[in-house]
Amino acid sequence: MPASDRRPTVALVSDSSGWGGAEVYLASLAAHLGARWQFVALVGEHAAAELVAQLVQAGADVRTIRGLGRRPRPLAILRAIRALREIRPAVVHVSLTDQGDGLAPLAAAWCCGPTTIAMLHLVIPGRAKGREWVSRRALRLPQLVIGGSAHVAAYAREAGAQSRAVMYGVDPPVQAPEPRASLGLPPYAPVVGGIGRIDIQKGWDVLCRAMPLVRARVPDARCVVIGDGPALSGLRGLAAETGVSFVGYRERASSLVGAFDVLAVPSRYEAFGLVAAEAMMAGVPVVASAVGGIPEVVGDTGLLVRPERPDELADAIVEVLRDRSHARERGERGRVRAFRLFTAARMAGEVDDLYRELTLQAELPSTSSFRRAFGRLGG
Repeated sequence: MPASDRRPTVALVSDSSGWGGAEVYLASLAAHLGARWQFVALVGEHAAAELVAQLVQAGADVRTIRGLGRRPRPLAILRAIRALREIRPAVVHVSLTDQGDGLAPLAAAWCCGPTTIAMLHLVIPGRAKGREWVSRRALRLPQLVIGGSAHVAAYAREAGAQSRAVMYGVDPPVQAPEPRASLGLPPYAPVVGGIGRIDIQKGWDVLCRAMPLVRARVPDARCVVIGDGPALSGLRGLAAETGVSFVGYRERASSLVGAFDVLAVPSRYEAFGLVAAEAMMAGVPVVASAVGGIPEVVGDTGLLVRPERPDELADAIVEVLRDRSHARERGERGRVRAFRLFTAARMAGEVDDLYRELTLQAELPSTSSFRRAFGRLGG
């Protein structure tokens, strides 16, 4: 950092190797708050290239911590400690993709003692009791855990953490000029779209089973899903059988949401649903599972169905495709709601307030960081 740069430093720490909502969040903070805070990002050597590129583009100093990954390795923790002591940040902001993630970054920040905030991006249900116990104790290490929805913040609070909800925000996606052509879709057919990681969490198998029910009533309907992930190979047979096209990863996939007449979000669990907010900003109506934080996002502008119910998902999709006038009205209400509640500028402003609030809080000299953290762990 140049000697003339008086911006306080925030260390963004992520052990993720993927590209998704958690990584979009980090890049967004660096882009929107770079004028007020100097961001140094500590990532593992397997961090997604798109995350690194977007952080650099936002002006962050990106440093690689060898061995930093989801499994907490002692040498990686020591390297992170050394990096944090060299950086001497005012705030350490740890990204937790879910409640079992970030153990190494949390341990490193705890050992160094600066003000630490953790962003919990997802709560995975049904985890083994032992792993859940460790995860809940780890959430007590930082001074504050942010939840991207009230649903996630409530989980962290119940685990014993100090927690606040700061709803996610996204930048309005810049729409591609010919999104249907980019996806190989005909210009006038009704299109059901999905965007996201191809993972069992996202429920793409439910969408596959819903589409034959949709086509029974809307014969010319098409369905395309943008994304990549571990479940793709297992879905190929079902996708071919049901006529759903999985087109793979596309950079800035939200720019293609304008190709859809309806966005389907058939998730089994979800913290927020960033893609729903992006579609709403583009005026695309949303049909989604009523799980986690999704109802907080969609409100009354879209249609919510029970998870694991292809019949209900199909009914909702058909309702949108058949009544274009009502669909346009839903899309417009969704657009207004998204721009009012879910902009990245609003989210970054709230995080900025938290940075300032926590760094201004005077710490009693006689109370060590170790004793404060130990109290949170044992409470």
